[in-house]
Amino acid sequence: MNETLTNQIGEQLKAARLEKQLSLDDIQEITKIQRRYLSAIEENNLSVLPGDFYVRAFIRQYALAVGLHPDELLGEAKPISMSRTSDLSRAHRDNDGIVRAGIDNTPTARSRLANSMPTIGLGLLILVALIVIWFVLTHIGTNSQQTSNGGNISVSTSEVSKSSSKSSASKSSASSSSEESSTLDLGTPETNTSLQTTIYNLSNENNKKHTVVITAKNTGTSVKVNDASSNILLNETLASGSKTVEIPSGTTAFNLQFSNVNNASVTVDGQNVEVSGATTSFWNVLFNLNK
Repeated sequence: MNETLTNQIGEQLKAARLEKQLSLDDIQEITKIQRRYLSAIEENNLSVLPGDFYVRAFIRQYALAVGLHPDELLGEAKPISMSRTSDLSRAHRDNDGIVRAGIDNTPTARSRLANSMPTIGLGLLILVALIVIWFVLTHIGTNSQQTSNGGNISVSTSEVSKSSSKSSASKSSASSSSEESSTLDLGTPETNTSLQTTIYNLSNENNKKHTVVITAKNTGTSVKVNDASSNILLNETLASGSKTVEIPSGTTAFNLQFSNVNNASVTVDGQNVEVSGATTSFWNVLFNLNK
């Protein structure tokens, strides 16, 4: 965000606050944002904030608290970098109700299992291959012995055919199991009401392509989709119907920003997305793909 623009926004927010005869403590009570962050926004000291994404989110909350329209205030400013959007997954509300950032690097059982799945699948395929080779070699040896002794070879041929059928069935089963394991697991989302954001943390999904489908309902919705490098993938108002957005492989995070979020439904790779906590018309849905 342009420094001059941010400075002008800070002055407008401060002027609106003073006009309403509100103190920074009053704004903290309304927005649940720490007083020092509010003061930093007014003074254009953005390095105090815990991450780039918080700048726009905190300004939006501050604007609503003093009666300013957030979209008009922010205008067409370039979207801020989401290079530290993973910080959102560590945001929490303390007992005093104030939003602060914490750290939790503990790996989950689900992530450890997901990391081990490729190794398990490879082991199963190797085992199936060894069984097939053993069957073929065994029955070829039997077939050769029966031929030399003038025996009937039709039985051996039948056994080899049965072995091949079993091998095909095993490979088909392994392939089916592999496809089922590749289904996207969205898990349980986190909801940060102060930042008006629902957060999905997905392990090791940044090396895959993902398909997002947004469907407008009722009177429609406005939606903007951008990735971790602030590249805008979609920015439209949908009156009806659906819109598909392809998320390229290598993307570490992407964010969906809605106006009239209650008039939209979302799927990612065919999985329904839960937009929880959407009590206001404006809402974000953030996907961290390499948590």
